[in-house]
Amino acid sequence: MLYKILKGETRLVRSILEANHFTLTDSHEWNVCWSTSSCKSYMYEGLNEFQRINHFPMSYEITRKDRLCYNFMKMQEKFGREQFDFLPETYILPSEFHDFNSHFMKLKQSEPKRNLWILKPANSSQGRGIKIIEDINELNVDDTCVISRYITNPLLINGHKFDLRIYVVVTSYEPLRVYVYKEGLARFASESYSTKFNKNNRYIHLTNYSINKKNDKFVKNEDKEQDDVGFKWSLSAFCNHLDQVGIDMDLLWSRIFDVILKTLACGESYVLPAMKKNGMYRYNCFEVFGFDILLDSDLKPWLIEVNLSPSLSPDSPLDLVIKSNLLADTFNLTGVRKFDRRRESLNKLKFRAKVPGFHSASVANTSGTGKNKKYANYSSFAGSIPGTLPGNSADIFTPGFT
Repeated sequence: MLYKILKGETRLVRSILEANHFTLTDSHEWNVCWSTSSCKSYMYEGLNEFQRINHFPMSYEITRKDRLCYNFMKMQEKFGREQFDFLPETYILPSEFHDFNSHFMKLKQSEPKRNLWILKPANSSQGRGIKIIEDINELNVDDTCVISRYITNPLLINGHKFDLRIYVVVTSYEPLRVYVYKEGLARFASESYSTKFNKNNRYIHLTNYSINKKNDKFVKNEDKEQDDVGFKWSLSAFCNHLDQVGIDMDLLWSRIFDVILKTLACGESYVLPAMKKNGMYRYNCFEVFGFDILLDSDLKPWLIEVNLSPSLSPDSPLDLVIKSNLLADTFNLTGVRKFDRRRESLNKLKFRAKVPGFHSASVANTSGTGKNKKYANYSSFAGSIPGTLPGNSADIFTPGFT
């Protein structure tokens, strides 16, 4: 079978695929295509039912920070703020500067000690361009940015602020099929958190690994078996720690799952029309999102951002184990299989004559037997993403975190 790489750092992806006898190709006859950024629309044209590409069209509607904010506010207007209350108060700059300025001045009078904001470029990652703002005069915005209310009461472990990198795999939007990976990362700020605010010390306030690894005080995890050592833990080690101190983990994870599903719903109305416009099959695309979640001292999960292409660099033994297993299980879930390239090339010539909309695939048989076995049933091979199916319209497969 063949795979294609479009761009970006993909050493681990290549290693996983080549270890399973995939061959790199430059042609359009690939079985799997992997890109570290959004794909151009032409990449989705004429795909046969067996090809898999690792981004849905218009996924950036929840991964660009400005678009996430915009779509989140639309959901608030439709369903109410009490249902969509997990994104810190955010404004898009410069377009919403006057609204932000008015609100900032009101808070300056009523809550001066909590009038702290964090400024981020709309389409950046790894902590680039982030600034802490406590004075409106510090704002100098030329490009599109978002500015969010700083959460001043983060939950601390050993005195350090942290966030969670939770990997979420989507294999279909119609029906919505969501898999939450049972492993992930807890990433710590490398200096102790203090209520005595010092905005110039990024190592106190930011949890990004790419920033904190540059600090002389950063403690690296060197042993995958000791996954609660240093400033990067495994998600399971984090869960064990909270469980041991008496936290109701079932309740906490139900809140996190709620955040994940509602966030995906923010982008669903863009993805489905784009797929139908390109005449795609339901299972042509899959997505590995990196959800960054911050817990406050009341154990409320806050969505910090959603990463379109979360880092897969194996910077430590712990990274290597978690990320390689994530990739292997993701490829199992997508149902990658061989196909007759000559026949599919002939079918591609008929592509432009097809009526827009989802095309019927030979996987339509729901019995899960014979040649028409559904791709969804391949989840039985995903050894690291076990789970149960709740009784609602969306399929979210959740592992046992105990």
